[in-house]
Amino acid sequence: MIELTPEGKLLNLIRKSQHKFKLNKDLKIFTKINIILIAVIIVIFTVFLLDMFIFKNKNPEIPQNVLIKESEVQPVKEDIQEDVDMVKEPHRNMVPIQDIRANLNLLGIVTGDNNQAIIEDKNLKKTFFLYKGDNLGELKVYEIKNNAVILDYKGEKIELSI
Repeated sequence: MIELTPEGKLLNLIRKSQHKFKLNKDLKIFTKINIILIAVIIVIFTVFLLDMFIFKNKNPEIPQNVLIKESEVQPVKEDIQEDVDMVKEPHRNMVPIQDIRANLNLLGIVTGDNNQAIIEDKNLKKTFFLYKGDNLGELKVYEIKNNAVILDYKGEKIELSI
């Protein structure tokens, strides 16, 4: 075994203490970062809880815990008159079928297990990919054939052909 000189022993002690000091410094930095992250998580959690429980009623004009009995609700005369007018004239809000046909263009049909119609709405300047049962505004896809699509508009059938 080689005997170390007193200077060598002193250098070894200094190196060991410097290594311990560096580890302590790194540990202190790591601890500070963890404390900051925990504080941020607590703040976010607190804001979340406040939003859920305290600021739950965002519209103070409408209380959420008020119950209205059915006997207290009375229809407005205008609503009743509008319902009566709808019964008298059920088709007054209908768009003419000619206008619907003029605004829609059947671009194509994708056949397969579930046929799909490609319809262009000229007013909206959009193209829609629709399956049987899908709605396009007030229109409903009633049937998709190989070269035509039948749409239902308030009980009336409209056929678009390629």
